[in-house]
Order: sequence, then structure tokens, then C-alpha cells
Amino acid sequence: MGKGGVVLGLIGIILAAGSVGFAFFVWNSQNSIQSELDELSPTSQDIWYSYYRDTFDVDLINTYMEITNMSLSINLTIQKSIKFSFTCGAIITGSSGRSDITVYFSIDGSVISYPSARIGGYNAGVGSADFHSVSLNHVIEGWSVGTHNITMYARSTVDVNLLQHCRLIVESY
Repeated sequence: MGKGGVVLGLIGIILAAGSVGFAFFVWNSQNSIQSELDELSPTSQDIWYSYYRDTFDVDLINTYMEITNMSLSINLTIQKSIKFSFTCGAIITGSSGRSDITVYFSIDGSVISYPSARIGGYNAGVGSADFHSVSLNHVIEGWSVGTHNITMYARSTVDVNLLQHCRLIVESY
């Protein structure tokens, strides 16, 4: 074999060894990346959901009223962060003064005043009605293990305001 054949043979051996080394590096990196992703992703995510498509009359003035079918009971087996999300439509009827609805979360039997969503106006005029979208969100980080109850409440300044198409979503992460 000539000098050119020996040089080509050595180049081939070097390239083969480099390819094997590169393949090992890529394989090892993928395993390392996958294990890092496994550590970052949550162990599980749960979603609880309730929907009430009918109209709810908020007809007791300045009284906390439990919104129909807007209660969820969740059970946490490990400590997790929780996100609450409530949406609905509100129909605010006119009056000669203030007319509004305020929506609240109740957690484990206690109505919390913050956050809340207030919808309405002042001096809208008798016989008028305004339609609003309502959205209320809340996060609790590191919620304790056990069973927890989430319920939606509403208060109105007049006896003719309405909520409709209510949706409550609770998710853990």
C-alpha cells in the first residue's frame, strides 16, 4: 500500500473514532436533558370544573348569596399551588342610584374579600340594563394537604341584578 492509502486509512480511523465519540456525547446529553425536564415538570396537575348555564338572581340586597352550582370540593394528597378562575355574564338593571354586583370566592367556608370583582354603575336610569363580562382569578401557593371547598358568592345593591352562564375552574400545579 502506498503512502496515500495509509494516510486515507488513518483519516478513516480518526473519523470513525470521532463519530463514535460524538454519538456517545449526543446520547448522554439527551439523557441528561430528559432527566432535567423530568425534575422541572410537576408530578401531576388536576383540574376541577363547574358550569351553571341558567340565570342566578342576586335578589337579596347587601347579602352574601351562594351562587347556584358554583361549589367544588377538591382533595390534595400533596402540597400544591392552586389557581381559581371564575367567569360569568352579569345583567345590571337600572335604578335611580347605585346598582352593582360584587363576586367573591369562599374558601373552606370563609368568604374572602380580596380579590373580588365589582360590576355595575351609578344612576343608570330606571328600566335600563347593562350586560357585563365578569372574570375573577386567585392563586394560593403551597396549599396544604387535605380536602378543601371552594364556593362562589355574590352580593347586590339592588334586588333585580342577575348572573348567568357561570363557570368555576380550579387547577393545581
